[in-house]
Amino acid sequence: MSEGVTVDGSLFEALARTLQPEGAFADDLRAAGFDIQAPKMRYTNPELHAVLRVIHQHAYPDLSLDEAHRRVGQRMVATFFETILGKVLRMLLQTLGPERFLVRLPKIAPLGTTGMQIRVERPAPGEVRLFITGQDLVPWFFAGAMDAISPTISVQMVKVEPGGFELYVTGLR
Repeated sequence: MSEGVTVDGSLFEALARTLQPEGAFADDLRAAGFDIQAPKMRYTNPELHAVLRVIHQHAYPDLSLDEAHRRVGQRMVATFFETILGKVLRMLLQTLGPERFLVRLPKIAPLGTTGMQIRVERPAPGEVRLFITGQDLVPWFFAGAMDAISPTISVQMVKVEPGGFELYVTGLR
């Protein structure tokens, strides 16, 4: 596995469960590095990018790449919570609540990813600012997943630049 950001295979399992790819869609995913019949334990972020490009082409061709990433991030969360890692994270989210979960994200994220650093600020009660850095990140996919963790929150992308991005999350009470 190359250096940089890697993600747990359970994220890819959730993508497959959510999208149920068949035929050319499944073939294109395999060519991108994700064989739904033989999943791996970990994937690199370049593999995640390639898989998200395939998903964009097959499932969301009418959306921009960023919007497609955000949409699949939103859709994937429910099935991710059915995976082993997802069940652990869902329990933490339910126990802590969305605000405390996000404040602890720097310690929680290594359960499912490597090579990504998260810094958290709390500008006011019910608000969290996340600064995420690492190689080859997928900011809009991450934002979509954040959208789906609670129906009360609002996730705004503050900026995206090489090597990182910043999210502002409100409505966490």
